[in-house]
Amino acid sequence: MVELTRRDFGGLMAAGAAALATKPAFAQGANISFMSFSFAEDPNRPLVQKVLDDFKAQSGISVEAVGSAWGDVQKNLLLRQRSRTLPTTAQLSERWLPALATLPEIVDLDQAVGRAKLEAAIDPAVLAMGQVGGKTLAIPLITGSIGMVANKEVLDKAGVGVPKTLAEFRAALVAIRDKVPNSVPFAAVTKNPSAIPLDFMIMVWTHGGRIIDESGKVLVNSDAGRAAMAFMAGLMKDRLIAPELDRPDSRRLFAQGASGFYIDAPQARTFARSFSGKGEAADAFVLPIPTPVLKAGDTPRSIQWGHLVCAFKGPAMEGAGSPGVKWLEYLLSDAVQGGFAPALSALPVTKSAQKLPVVQNDPFFKAWAQATGVPLTNEIGIWSNGPELSTILSEEVQAALLGQKTSDAAVASMQTRMEASMAKRG
Repeated sequence: MVELTRRDFGGLMAAGAAALATKPAFAQGANISFMSFSFAEDPNRPLVQKVLDDFKAQSGISVEAVGSAWGDVQKNLLLRQRSRTLPTTAQLSERWLPALATLPEIVDLDQAVGRAKLEAAIDPAVLAMGQVGGKTLAIPLITGSIGMVANKEVLDKAGVGVPKTLAEFRAALVAIRDKVPNSVPFAAVTKNPSAIPLDFMIMVWTHGGRIIDESGKVLVNSDAGRAAMAFMAGLMKDRLIAPELDRPDSRRLFAQGASGFYIDAPQARTFARSFSGKGEAADAFVLPIPTPVLKAGDTPRSIQWGHLVCAFKGPAMEGAGSPGVKWLEYLLSDAVQGGFAPALSALPVTKSAQKLPVVQNDPFFKAWAQATGVPLTNEIGIWSNGPELSTILSEEVQAALLGQKTSDAAVASMQTRMEASMAKRG
């Protein structure tokens, strides 16, 4: 398979879209397929399969699952567009939608499902995750936020409590390093341009800065941006974070008692149950906490998060009662929202499912909501050139963490390169 870098993605997508703008790119027949990164994850594959099986039992319609690793979904969708083999539907991270919205095959769900029906089922703030340019191009599947999680057992071994400030956080990391052998005190993501921006973004916000504002102005080269980078580089220098960690690595370290903290969505609980081998007994050590702040009184920061499902044009998506539309509508049913979402340790997206006892009576959801507060919008993911911005940010963060550049030089280069990307975007 052709390998594409993040930097390649935006340009190749535009080229592919232009080449196929007058020639629909699908080879679906009347069958339904669902490209899913959850299906590619061992702990979550049975959950997706249950949804598929239940939908077939209810409707008589089969849906073929196509597993794709989270970091490969955008690349695989582009390659399938070029080969005219797009799936009927695909699971997306909410921050990918602006880039994928340029594909001419993506379905306007305001027309296919009905804007009034969607607005009746989903709160506006949640529905907005699937909207670009005033159109609903994806339905939200699960929602929540990305924030800090602590391993209570590791903290107890190190003799530390929940840190409230960055100074306390760093002291806790030192204690874990010294008292918990072979541990990565803070399992921050240090590779993968899809994931590094989340950890760095929270650190920039925590230091009082921004990366890009709502108008598209790049702001990362500030006192706060430089301080955030220096803080992260200092953690690497003192062996409080580790090189070459991706989010799956962080989840395994955390679940196996080899890390005290990491940043994730509420799915952290599901991964801890699986990777620890303890099942629900692992819930006792998964502790959502407010992100430590720069100084007492500051607001802890977290990122708005969710999974979406988009659809692509083809026979299965033709008409209000088509198999593809029935599949999308089923994903918004209480059966899915009250089962699949909580099983992933995520919140349902529909108003009705959010009132179900399985959600209302779960102490983990309450603890998560109290810890993360009001999440902020991902500053990178909302832009159509988000993949390129993510690559730029990740390369500069890695350069600073590995000592290839000073923190100040890395942030200055990030600013210049991001400005050029935003200017090219127009």
